[in-house]
Amino acid sequence: MEAGVFESWHSTEYAAQWAGDDVAARLLDLPRRLSAALVQDSGIEVEHVLDLGAGPGSYIQFMLEQFPEARGTWVDSSEAMLELAEQELAPLADRITFVVQDVERLEEADLEPADVVVSSRALHHFSHDSLEHVYAVIAGLTKPGGFVFDLDHVGSPDDYWNQPYRRVRAQLIGERKKELAAHRDPHALPPVEVHLERMTKAGLAYADVPWRTLMTALMMARKPA
Repeated sequence: MEAGVFESWHSTEYAAQWAGDDVAARLLDLPRRLSAALVQDSGIEVEHVLDLGAGPGSYIQFMLEQFPEARGTWVDSSEAMLELAEQELAPLADRITFVVQDVERLEEADLEPADVVVSSRALHHFSHDSLEHVYAVIAGLTKPGGFVFDLDHVGSPDDYWNQPYRRVRAQLIGERKKELAAHRDPHALPPVEVHLERMTKAGLAYADVPWRTLMTALMMARKPA
């Protein structure tokens, strides 16, 4: 990815503003609960949860609360987000390892394979080609029988619904008190079909979309046992 595209995430002020006025937080509660419920229903033992592009740590916090015997690894490229996450996740600090690493270069980090890999509102920053690489690395980091969940913003295949969805979304969940500067490159959001195809190509199985509301979807797959 070109240098500087995500420079804003490295600003402590920007990161705090984004996290402090997260209008989508309540919207994401259901898909997070759904992902945990699907893992619990499978009956697998969860020893390690890996959160990629973890930001303030909401997803990994929820998963570790649901699986109290599990350890977690927080991964994000932003030192500013690390500061926020260390504060938010302080009660779980003895169970979490913090790793500052660009998710597009995830293979450079010495990460332990996980039973559950999650990501929230991070992978939409990447191009279609980059998604293929990232999912391939994620598949390699997922234990056999494990789960991959990507809770992310998605586009419609022909972009027709993108603007109506944005307008309706603002009516339903509100708008930020202060508009944020752009924090991603201007390429179109990958639709769910691209995510599912990249997951499958990476060697993951049963790729599906158990939840979607407008331009946000929970996409999941499992590593064959």
